[in-house]
Amino acid sequence: MSNVAKVSRAERLRALTGGMRLPLVAAPMFLVSGPDLVLAACRAGIAAAFPTPNARSIAILEGWMRQVVAGHAEACKAMPGKVGPWALNLVMHSSYDRLGPELELVDRYQPPLVITALGSPAQAVQHVHAYGGTVFADVSSLAFARKAAAAGADGLVLVSAGAGGHTGKVSPFAFVQAVREFYDGIIVLGG
Repeated sequence: MSNVAKVSRAERLRALTGGMRLPLVAAPMFLVSGPDLVLAACRAGIAAAFPTPNARSIAILEGWMRQVVAGHAEACKAMPGKVGPWALNLVMHSSYDRLGPELELVDRYQPPLVITALGSPAQAVQHVHAYGGTVFADVSSLAFARKAAAAGADGLVLVSAGAGGHTGKVSPFAFVQAVREFYDGIIVLGG
């Protein structure tokens, strides 16, 4: 991954949001989100993701990614400029044994947006920026937000109190204000 695409953050974000009707992301819900939900949301003009562990094997994940790429291209052809981007939610924790093969699929299928969770986004940033894609990092604390920003994340998903049973404990209003003191990139708010 030594050839990093010479695409600025601003250019990546413009490309990402071009077909969006609303600045919304259909959350990557464990055991719920899959290709059909992602494609329906994209056709509705919003971004949508599924978590890679929802595909119970690498072979199934590759099939899902192939299905999303083909379905997204078909939707873009039928509705030019009105289709939201698809996204992949990657687990970045060092104990997650599928990360290597999943990053290979990221390289092959090039999701426009990768949302990282449970670890540093640094590896994903390296892979995704190489083809001009965008990386958002799930963060549930100011410390994690600072680390993700330092690792090169293009956006931060602030997992706040009330975010669907996740780890966020900080009020969304306080979290946004505190993150804005050191980060001027895109913020997605959960909770």
